[in-house]
Amino acid sequence: MPDSRLLDFDLFREAWTKALELTNGLPATVPVRAEVDRLTSHMRGHVELLAAELEAALEGQQEDTSDRETARWLLIRTRKALDDRPSPDHRTAAVHLEDLALTCRALAALCQQQLSAPALSG
Repeated sequence: MPDSRLLDFDLFREAWTKALELTNGLPATVPVRAEVDRLTSHMRGHVELLAAELEAALEGQQEDTSDRETARWLLIRTRKALDDRPSPDHRTAAVHLEDLALTCRALAALCQQQLSAPALSG
C-alpha cells in the first residue's frame, strides 16, 4: 500500500457511523439536506483515499484469489458510487450518503486486512 500512515481508521469509522446514524430513519424520515451534503463531502474523500490505497495494494499482487476478486468487485462498485452525484431529491441524496458510508466501511475492512497480511488470502 502506498502510505498507510494516511489511513486513520478511527476517523473513517467515526464518519461512516455518523452517516449511518443520520440515514437510520430512511425511508420514513429524511434527514436535513445540509447535513447530508456535508457528510457526503467528507465521505467521498474517505472513500477516494481508501479506494486508491486498495487499488495500489492489488497492483502489487501476483496471483488471483477470491479475496482479490472481491476487492476488484468492490472497487468497480466504488467507482460507480463516486461517479454518481447526489440527486436534487433529498431522499435520494440521503440514500447516496448511506451507500458511500457502507462502501467506506467495506473498503476500510479490506485495507485493514492488507495492513495485517502481505497479500489477500484465497
